[in-house]
Amino acid sequence: MDNNELLEKLKLNIAISNFEKQEFKTPKKSILKMVASFIFAIGITSGLVYATGTIVYENIWKEPKGYKITTEISEEEKAKCISEDEAEKIANYYLEKIGFADDEIKEQELTKDYWENENVWKLSSNKIYNIEINAETGKLNSLNIPRQSYKTPYNFGVTREEARREAQTLFEKYNEDENGEYELLELRGNMETDEGSYLWYAEFYKKYGELYNFDESVHIGWIPTINALYSLGFSRNVYEENEEKITKEQAVKIAIEKDKQIEKEKEIINTKAEIRIRKMNENVYLRENYKDEYENPILGLEKIGDNLYKRKDDAVFYKTDERVRKVWCVVIQYDLNTEYVSAEFTYYVDCTTGEIIGGQRSNDLETEERMIGDPYNLIEK
Repeated sequence: MDNNELLEKLKLNIAISNFEKQEFKTPKKSILKMVASFIFAIGITSGLVYATGTIVYENIWKEPKGYKITTEISEEEKAKCISEDEAEKIANYYLEKIGFADDEIKEQELTKDYWENENVWKLSSNKIYNIEINAETGKLNSLNIPRQSYKTPYNFGVTREEARREAQTLFEKYNEDENGEYELLELRGNMETDEGSYLWYAEFYKKYGELYNFDESVHIGWIPTINALYSLGFSRNVYEENEEKITKEQAVKIAIEKDKQIEKEKEIINTKAEIRIRKMNENVYLRENYKDEYENPILGLEKIGDNLYKRKDDAVFYKTDERVRKVWCVVIQYDLNTEYVSAEFTYYVDCTTGEIIGGQRSNDLETEERMIGDPYNLIEK
């Protein structure tokens, strides 16, 4: 990961904390039962929905948990993980599926993922230098195969249509989710021209009606002409298919009320709201509770040279439950535009409970439209 990627990750996910003065925050409110329907009575600013009716919904939002970046795993955590033998069996299954049945696992380590704070088994063989398995679920996260593991031809160029067919073939072979529909949205070669690309990458996203869940996806990288797998990755954050009970007008009102609490000096000049599927995140929580640090372009980093940074020792990451819900993406546009402070912010308002469960420091709807509508990605169907 280069410095720019590190910078972007830290800008979105770190809040600064002094360990001697402040303890990690933990959820303060117990989960409440409340009745949800179409009519608000009170509780707009707190995100609680009260209404007449008989259906009862649980609040789903909990304050994010803070943690210090570490690769160490406690004994309690280890007890929840699959064994070394189980991890090796899973890795061998993929070696055989890829066509390396005669290969052998040579290294394996139980560690903690640096960014996701997730316990993982990392394994390697003679031909595959990285196999990562979720240590609690036993599911494959990703694997990478160096090109030298294959006899790669020099005439590697393919057309976009050929690449599309190869991607679909590989997807059908390696996709592990037999339920639902996936759609190929991203198809890219690694060079400026299709014919000159010696690696291709495809992203398949799960679709629910007209909505995409970008957190249920299959990533495939391959070497063209020999149709050989180069990389494979899964995102398995399953959409909960929650009911749509909150109206657009209610969602916009909730987002504006929250924004006024946070951005007392910014003038709202426009709003836009559409229903999407999104994963809960910590961004609104950080924006509200660590506003100065959240807006800081070098959040959590200490400059040590020209374009060189290192992580501050007291940097704390925050993480929410990984729940994927139907939300109203409410985009707030401000009357400003600076280099570091975005002129737009998107709130995720849960379509069932009316709670704000996350957001993005950008126009989330435009970001999705650019990705789906990117001419470089467009595929003839």
